[in-house]
Amino acid sequence: MKFDLIEATIEDCIRKNQYFGLGNPNAKILFIGKEAGSPIGSDSIHGSGESWRKNDYSKRFQAEGNLKHGRHTWQKYQKLYEIIKGKLQTEDEIKKNNLYEITFVEEIFTTELSNLAAPTTREAKKNANFRENLKKRKDEFWKSEFIRRFPIVLIAALDNKYIETYTGEVCELFDVEFNRHELVGKLGNIWVHYATDKNVVFPKLVIHTRQLTNGASNDLLDKIADIIQDFVIKNSIDLKAYTGR
Repeated sequence: MKFDLIEATIEDCIRKNQYFGLGNPNAKILFIGKEAGSPIGSDSIHGSGESWRKNDYSKRFQAEGNLKHGRHTWQKYQKLYEIIKGKLQTEDEIKKNNLYEITFVEEIFTTELSNLAAPTTREAKKNANFRENLKKRKDEFWKSEFIRRFPIVLIAALDNKYIETYTGEVCELFDVEFNRHELVGKLGNIWVHYATDKNVVFPKLVIHTRQLTNGASNDLLDKIADIIQDFVIKNSIDLKAYTGR
């Protein structure tokens, strides 16, 4: 992704008071959660536009502190990242992986559906401005060129308060068409979407599933990785993210 687009998006987030994200903005994969897990009313959120402006994003990506003991959501992201890499790597490459460090931020970008930070989803929904801020973010951030340029998107949030669970809003926000629904176990719903050749990025895959914390099974992570693996191989996509100028 072009650095001028990244810079423009960061400045736009600062101007419109929108959360940017964490990880590598030049990545091919975008992970989307519900909200940043910071205290309500935090003056400074790690991953905000201001925090990116203070750091030279052209040379490094932002990462959480103390990576070996990341938050539970990040541990799930890391596990999924390792499964995806493992399915696409040779046996020698797999042996070199350090499974105890959170490294997915080097080749994946992650952001949140909501602009309002909160320690838990329950607390986030209690915010008087929850719906208003969510609608504003959908208009000002989710339809941006920066977001639309990710060829692989994983939305980990099955909650109609945040985004429509079934077909409709996902298709509208990400300019894709619903392809199929798959079920892994009793609670492992997966909605798979693909872009048409008219999309700004083609081919493009959007997966919508449950939040990966609180009971997401290994089978579900495996299935998500399988779908991404098949898409990557079929379309000869290089997942290696650019990390410098």
